[in-house]
Amino acid sequence: MSSCQIAFLTFLLIFGAASIGFLLQRILPPQHLSEESKGAVHLGAGLIATLAALILGLLVSSTKGSYDQAGSLINETCASFAHADRLLANYGTDAEPIRGMLRGSLERARLIVWPEELGADSHPTLNDRSSAKMQLENVYSSVSLLKPSNPNQQQLQTDSLRILDDMIQKRWLLQEVVYGGGISWILLVIPVLFIAFITLVYALYAPRNWTVTVVLFCTSLCIAIAVFLISELSSPLQGMLKLSSKPIHVVLDQMGSR
Repeated sequence: MSSCQIAFLTFLLIFGAASIGFLLQRILPPQHLSEESKGAVHLGAGLIATLAALILGLLVSSTKGSYDQAGSLINETCASFAHADRLLANYGTDAEPIRGMLRGSLERARLIVWPEELGADSHPTLNDRSSAKMQLENVYSSVSLLKPSNPNQQQLQTDSLRILDDMIQKRWLLQEVVYGGGISWILLVIPVLFIAFITLVYALYAPRNWTVTVVLFCTSLCIAIAVFLISELSSPLQGMLKLSSKPIHVVLDQMGSR
């Protein structure tokens, strides 16, 4: 289910609960709507509002943590690409073809995550088996087959292999963060139900006029937008809040230079 669909259902649920509250206000006997009843019900609603805020706080913390982790992995991996390219450049002419392979692997990663920048209609996904290993493992194999002719080249080969191995691990970790984590639907559904109940309670005792109706409408809309943003944060490589591709552009501009 997309973030827009989640937000739309959230809006319908909360504003629908407000509409039910207005309807119950017409049906319930007067003693159920007395000031004493109103005070007791609002006390319970306040407690539920506190619980909903705590759960939403946990949800925002979880999704923001995954979003930031994915961003950090992309930045660190791009920096490793640049470092590996410089090491291979210092190795000598024997490593020039491998530098081209390394650049190609980064361009392929850009195609997978940001296909819209290249005008691609169809593209492999990050967890696609056909593209899981990518060219990085081929680059690693090619570097391991280099035959150093002096201690300096031997050290450059060792450092390159270490960095490439770390890049491959981060690539798999990024896949786990993006596809293995995600939003906890229980943490999302429960606070939305709590807020819907609170909205019903306030609509039950609120005056039936256009001002109250518009305020409850706007409240429902704002909560739906907040849920939309939380859902978008749980998908760092998709949607409107997709992570920027600027780190890849910066590295691609540097790779291949002497």
